[in-house]
Amino acid sequence: MNSKISNITLIDDNTSGVVCKGDKASGSHPQIFLTVRADDGKIECYYCGKTFIWRSAFQKKKGI
Repeated sequence: MNSKISNITLIDDNTSGVVCKGDKASGSHPQIFLTVRADDGKIECYYCGKTFIWRSAFQKKKGI
């Protein structure tokens, strides 16, 4: 399950890869496959800047 907060998309913990092709807010671009970094649980799309982050990593960052 994915949730979007601003230009951040929360992904299930331990998801290792995501697909990005942009959206209305960030603009569309070619579909690309990105590998989530295991050390911090996130990856940023180099086309549109959208950040994909594991839920647990986001909660830890927010202090929840």
